[in-house]
Amino acid sequence: MRSTNSVTKYPWWFQLAEKPLPEPLPQREWAVLPLRFQPGLAELEALLHDGVAVGPVLCCPRHRWLYVPVAPECLHSPVGERLGVRGRDLSCPFDTRHRAGCDDRLWLLPADPRYLTDFPALADRMYRVRRSAPPRLAAAACA
Repeated sequence: MRSTNSVTKYPWWFQLAEKPLPEPLPQREWAVLPLRFQPGLAELEALLHDGVAVGPVLCCPRHRWLYVPVAPECLHSPVGERLGVRGRDLSCPFDTRHRAGCDDRLWLLPADPRYLTDFPALADRMYRVRRSAPPRLAAAACA
């Protein structure tokens, strides 16, 4: 028997289908920040622990990627461009053998999914954790 360990410390809600889009996405404009499952999930959970807004997150278990909807202004910001923010494209382009879509993608929903994820806070957390830039570089990322 194989033992399993949880990769999450936060009590996420799950929507086990991609459609319909969870709230607040149908009523708002948004862009997408693709993140590797780890450390992306840990960074999102750290924001939740700190009381920072985190919205719905699309998870692709096959490719171990997360797709985080963020404010659309982040799409054309220098930090957003550097981190790979793209339009409302939720496709998983990392495996050309599965162009028709990935199986079993699901939404991770925080306890209060009314908000989009706070991109400046997430970018700042990413830079601090990954040590790829000085702290606070992303503070005005989408201003």
